[in-house]
Amino acid sequence: MEYIVLEPLVSKNAALNQSIIERKSKITPEEEKLILHEAEGSFTGFIVKQPISLQQQESMLNFGKFDLSFKLKILMKHLTHTEEQQEQRVLKFWFINNDKKEHLTCSNMFFRNLFKQDFPRDYFSFLLRIMQMIKALKSITRVKVEIEKIGKPQPLGSQFGQKDPKQFEMIISGKILEFLERSFPNPMSIEELANLTHADHELVYKLLCNLLDRDLVKFYDDGASWVRKFAHVHDQHDFYEVQQQPVLPDFQKPTIAIITVNYYEKLAVDAMMTEKITFYRRKPEGLGESNVYTIGLIGNHRVVSTKLPLLNKDSRSAKITSGNTTTRLLGIFDQIEHVFLVGCAGAVPNYSDFGRHLRRGDIVVSVPDLSDTSEEDFIYGQFEITKSQRGFQYSTKSWLPKSPDLYRIVQTIQKSYEPQSEQMYPWETYINEAVEILTSKELDCRRPVEDKLLFTFDDKNVIEVDHPTDSSGSFNRREYGYPVLKFGRIASGEALTKNDGLRNLLSEENGILCFDTGMDQVMESIEGNRKDSFIIIRSISDYSDGTTTKEWQPYAAICAAAFAKTIISALPTV
Repeated sequence: MEYIVLEPLVSKNAALNQSIIERKSKITPEEEKLILHEAEGSFTGFIVKQPISLQQQESMLNFGKFDLSFKLKILMKHLTHTEEQQEQRVLKFWFINNDKKEHLTCSNMFFRNLFKQDFPRDYFSFLLRIMQMIKALKSITRVKVEIEKIGKPQPLGSQFGQKDPKQFEMIISGKILEFLERSFPNPMSIEELANLTHADHELVYKLLCNLLDRDLVKFYDDGASWVRKFAHVHDQHDFYEVQQQPVLPDFQKPTIAIITVNYYEKLAVDAMMTEKITFYRRKPEGLGESNVYTIGLIGNHRVVSTKLPLLNKDSRSAKITSGNTTTRLLGIFDQIEHVFLVGCAGAVPNYSDFGRHLRRGDIVVSVPDLSDTSEEDFIYGQFEITKSQRGFQYSTKSWLPKSPDLYRIVQTIQKSYEPQSEQMYPWETYINEAVEILTSKELDCRRPVEDKLLFTFDDKNVIEVDHPTDSSGSFNRREYGYPVLKFGRIASGEALTKNDGLRNLLSEENGILCFDTGMDQVMESIEGNRKDSFIIIRSISDYSDGTTTKEWQPYAAICAAAFAKTIISALPTV
């Protein structure tokens, strides 16, 4: 019979709780004397021993160096008292063999199960979950758990109390600008902005006037509707408001379309162009969608970029609107041969394997298996989740381009790419150039410093997980401010961005690297318009769907756009 034994350890530090959880094939007579509790039923084989003294620890627990170690910081409100408490939890693993690849795979499965939606809040439930996972994961022989209280944290958000009117106005002003950026190219009314920010109409109008003075917004209809101003001080080019899209001569018609949904994604893509011109068509309120098209050159190819409105991104109507806008784009510019979807996404982290882990700023390129002729291969998938008595079930709609033209270029890059190399790649040069072009007093496109891997559970408790580290000592591009390039599948699914456990599970089963905002209607439009050559390029801005935090979006958008420019520049000129 197999036993999973929990052995509490005595610590000199009153704030530190330590335990050893070990797999054993038998219990010795000496150990039987120390048994405090032996479980039955579904937990048969689970044993809790009495705490042992410091002298016994030193003589009995000489296990040697552990194989892997992970550290978590947890901010939670316990069930038994109301104050929030911050803890540091360190897990040290010993494995049955020396297979490092198996260590990484097993520990990643361990953490994927640990971060389920019902994350154990109290100390014993946490230890019980670990005991269950050790029983299931046969490669693990022992885990040492160290839980330490690390002081009383400052309540999240307390620095932005509404008692200070200036700080409150600053927050509302930022929200107004964010909603206008999401809605762009569609204008918004003062009433819509007031409802979304939960502020009164007079304050919204006052803050819009302040944004107008900063040249960030523009108004129409005597101030009834407002739109985010698109022109940029360091990226001046001709900008025309038109009633309908002008007909272009054949030599000026674009053959490549680039679709974005985030305001910064559009700025980043346009920063990659030369000889550009923007057409903005605003439709009156209630009469459909506005359109913005920027036409220019990337390399020797004429391209057109557009932005889809992102407001209410999870609603069905918003997705249908995105599909209609894509159809309109491909109808107006009827010589499009290649379609690029470029922008931000949320990574699916790997908690143990540095080589497979994604961090903010990294680039993900959707890549099919060119050697796989089966219909099961795909580059983009839309997951629909349903809950039944048997648990969660999902259905998938997936897409795969018929033309391999873009992927032959990607495959060439992939074969020569070496993340540990100290050489400068073309997209890294494009990143530096775009950051310099776009960074201004009102927009910071530089790579942010902080990249915390945070998860929430029960809607209010927060876990911070240490990123896996590279023990090889090789050149690390991220330390020098450059992204790491990854190739694989991209997906979307509204329910998955809100459930880390489900998302991690489906990602593991389907080889998904990151999730975006849901482009299924855009993909349907591309496929329906018989565009056989398309590619999706994302850069990581968060660990959800690419829209939850604004801090990394400008830089991540530039990274994705820079790699798109690399591919377009490599396309042959007809």
